Amino acid sequence: MKKQLLIAVDGSIYSSQSLEYIALLFANNPDIHFHLMTCISSCQGVIPVAADSNNSLLPLYSGAEKKKQTAQYYLQSAIDKLIRLQITPERIDSTVEMSGYNIAAAIQRQAEYLLVDCILVGRRGLNTLSEMLLGSVSTTLLKKCHQIPLWIIDGEVTNKNFLAPVDGSLPSLLAIDHLAHIMEGQKDITIYLFHCLHFLGKKIEPNPESFYHIWDKEWCDTHLTGENHLFHGPTQLLIEAGIPESNIVILPEVSDLETAHGIIRQAEKHQCGTIVIGRRGDEITKGILGGVSDRTIKHAQDIALWVVG
Repeated sequence: MKKQLLIAVDGSIYSSQSLEYIALLFANNPDIHFHLMTCISSCQGVIPVAADSNNSLLPLYSGAEKKKQTAQYYLQSAIDKLIRLQITPERIDSTVEMSGYNIAAAIQRQAEYLLVDCILVGRRGLNTLSEMLLGSVSTTLLKKCHQIPLWIIDGEVTNKNFLAPVDGSLPSLLAIDHLAHIMEGQKDITIYLFHCLHFLGKKIEPNPESFYHIWDKEWCDTHLTGENHLFHGPTQLLIEAGIPESNIVILPEVSDLETAHGIIRQAEKHQCGTIVIGRRGDEITKGILGGVSDRTIKHAQDIALWVVG
């Protein structure tokens, strides 16, 4: 089954690291296709940008043609890099998009239009003050984009192992489902399933009824109940996607005062290049310190984060 990834490129080292990451995982997987996108500003003031720049009566502001040429150069350089990394040209598409002042919104619009399976961006590692003053594309997408999985590449990633935290929740299982969908049939990866016990947390009881609207009742009653319900369902989704059971490792449960730090430590311990994590919607109270997914994203370094939900 064809899957399509939308990748934001801007000629920076961060987007270059993103290209190296996808080649590491998918160079030999012909089902994975890539749509490279870069953005240029198309307006001077507060007038909204036309949805289709070809039909716009507004001229590009002075210097915009040069910016467009630069953007096209970035795209061609990215395409050439992917080809050097053994991605065949027929798996690569690209566009230059007019973004106005909100690059993140332009990326999200294009992703929704193309019906892609995920959005991939490199993270610049801005400190909190920089993000307050300048904003960050990855930070904005994290806040606004909840319907399309978001992959954030932080630094150089050289390992193909995955860490997938599980906690019996719907967001957790949807993250596993996304992982299974993307990595369908891939046998050169190892996936570690991990549950971190919070010292003050309650024991998680199986609740298959909460999943009936996505998976059928028989499947939920079979795989989301019993003593090992935290891991049985996720393992089954991966096996059904063609991931060998021998490539799925269930790690021992550990206790930690800070779940996010426990997740990051396990990723480092098992040399995982990617953490796949589900996040709860804004309507669910996350507590004074924010959600586990938010804190994991904030503190992880030199790793890829797949954020689902």
